Amino acid sequence: MVNTLIFNKIQRGNIFNNDFINFDKNNKIEFKKIGRNNIAVIYGPNGTGKTSLSVVLGGKEDKDNISFDVDFNGTKYTQDNNELFYVISDQNGRNIIRGSARDYLLGDNIKREYDLKDYISKEFILLQKDINKLMKSSFNISSMKNVLINQVENTDLRVFVRNFANSRFKVEEQLDKSKFLDVVKSLNKEEINITLENEEKYIFIKNNFKDESSLIYRIMNINDKEIKKNEEILKIEENDEALNILSKFKYKDECIVCDNKDYNREELIERKTSNKESIIKSLDPITKKILEDIIQIVKTLDKDPLKIEEIFVKAIETGDKNLILELKNEILIYIKLFNNEINNLFKDLVKPELIKRYDEYMKILESQPTISDEDILYIEKIVSENIRKSIEIKRDTQNGNNLKILLGGKEFLDKDRDELQLSTGQQNFISLSFELLKAKNSDKEIIILDDPISSFDSIYKNKIAFCIIKFLEGKNQIILTHNTDLIRLLEFQLQNCFNLYLFNNSENAINGFIKVNLKEKDILLQINKLLDLFRTNIFEEVRNQKHFLISMIPFMRGYANITGKRQEYTNLSKVMHGYENEKIDILKIYNNLFLDDDVKLSGKLEVSVDDILELDLENIRILKEDSEYQLLDNTLYHTLSYLYLRLKVEKDLIDIYNVMVNGNMTVQQIIMKAFTPSNGGTIEDKIFFTSRKTLLNEFNHFEGNMNIFQPAIDITDIALNEEKESILDYLEKLRKNKEHMIETELEEDLV
Repeated sequence: MVNTLIFNKIQRGNIFNNDFINFDKNNKIEFKKIGRNNIAVIYGPNGTGKTSLSVVLGGKEDKDNISFDVDFNGTKYTQDNNELFYVISDQNGRNIIRGSARDYLLGDNIKREYDLKDYISKEFILLQKDINKLMKSSFNISSMKNVLINQVENTDLRVFVRNFANSRFKVEEQLDKSKFLDVVKSLNKEEINITLENEEKYIFIKNNFKDESSLIYRIMNINDKEIKKNEEILKIEENDEALNILSKFKYKDECIVCDNKDYNREELIERKTSNKESIIKSLDPITKKILEDIIQIVKTLDKDPLKIEEIFVKAIETGDKNLILELKNEILIYIKLFNNEINNLFKDLVKPELIKRYDEYMKILESQPTISDEDILYIEKIVSENIRKSIEIKRDTQNGNNLKILLGGKEFLDKDRDELQLSTGQQNFISLSFELLKAKNSDKEIIILDDPISSFDSIYKNKIAFCIIKFLEGKNQIILTHNTDLIRLLEFQLQNCFNLYLFNNSENAINGFIKVNLKEKDILLQINKLLDLFRTNIFEEVRNQKHFLISMIPFMRGYANITGKRQEYTNLSKVMHGYENEKIDILKIYNNLFLDDDVKLSGKLEVSVDDILELDLENIRILKEDSEYQLLDNTLYHTLSYLYLRLKVEKDLIDIYNVMVNGNMTVQQIIMKAFTPSNGGTIEDKIFFTSRKTLLNEFNHFEGNMNIFQPAIDITDIALNEEKESILDYLEKLRKNKEHMIETELEEDLV
């Protein structure tokens, strides 16, 4: 299935014209599928808005000023739901490679290691929450200070119970996971059987065993051997009961026991209280402590399922220490039950899968990490060959055994370029290579690359093209570029691996993503295919033979030079300089350069510089409207425009400033001679012309570079028209200024 991206809207301030707001024409990008590669190349000259397009789709910058609406394979995405695009910006000048090792390392073993680490981390965080919740609900343990924790028999497990009860405990950083899981594996699952009566006692014990002031803690820490017989304890009980009755039935006038109305209630309460206090004072310290710390606490509770008060009163009354010992033993039975439940809690909550994956993870950690993934091995090979520094990965034993990537033995992720001692090209290559790895590792479906080779010299360009195709297999790629070198390199790396689109964003033009057909793609990428077209059926596509042949003059001159056609080269030079006036038969030259005798065109077409300058550029179209070679039509029109402007500038400056021509002068030499103080020219005039892009030699010559498309389409139509108008207006201004200066001088001479 061909993946298709449909644009409904692209907006960033006023950078994109109105055609992109309700975007319904030339708004589809189809990804060419070859093997696991799905690539679309978007070609656009500087100034068309390619970088702005990447900013909009990236959605990270200028958020308040951007919006987009796209459909991809049936799902809609906008700037508010930007889960589709991963943008790799131009690496030129990038100072720091951001991220951590896990963003880039994609080998199966390394990926498995990180997957296991993530799983283990998440499971332990969930485990801590579950343990905390159940310890609180089942055992009333919500603090590491809970003394019930001390009753955990397994000393190792006791440590972990205390850790998990600590609200400040950080399981990821502080837990010894290996020891913890070993302890859990050593636990046996215990069977729990308990009656309703026993359950009431068990709950009572857990609820009253929290701290050292808790009832059960005090009972378990009483030295029962020190208990002494003291029958007076019953009198305390008697007085307590009497006081309770008097307090409970205080509304009664008569005695609640004997119905005697002849008694003083307040005096009776005072007497009973005094008797109680007197008896308490007479008790030995141990009995008094039991009375205060245990019996009195029990009296405040709603229930006493263990019959603690009854047992302690009986033990003191009779001096029978075994009663206390039996109570403690009964409590210990429930402490054993508590231990069984704690064991089961940890045994149940720790999943066998967690133990299994942790064991696998530890085995991986025991091995030395190696670079096994083909992608990073390729980077390592390039780095070692070109930078003389090796890439390796190591474990950071000081930081959770995390992997780190070293360059020449030093960490380089998030490091300043100055620390790495790398050239700009080296840094840019490493930066882009690792960005490609990060993109491959991302969950985004479409990777946007903004001019990926713009900052690289020829050493790295072909390697980058390989990295793009190899690293991003399985991803949909949109490559934005103004460099035809990249388009060729991609083609050479993997033949016919992309669909090519021209990106246009100009007023009063056909805008959007204009697909380049296969025929035109061939002549763009292969000079032999272009020459074959000129040798065969190009004239079937030509609308105006004269305009076509004139537009071909610069290319023909360059071709004549590299093929050794000296006479043709000399003749064509005579219509490429504004100071020439000879007529040249350019049809004959075309026949000699491209056509065999049996297919030569008849007739002749003689043109001079003046003939070229008489052309009306506003109303010229070189190829037919239905031609399959619209890109060629556009580039030939641009080439014709550059030739026209060059001739116009040279001829007018020579005429206005009476420049003496010596031999074959370049346009730059003519500009320098024209604008001298004696001619009235200024530095501003000189700078204006020498800085015009359309007057640079690369736009007027094809010697050494037979790419007919690169210089011609490296400027937008609107930029070309603006520059053309500015040059023509400036020449007109100079002519008027010169005429005015001459008139003024004549008037002064007459005076």
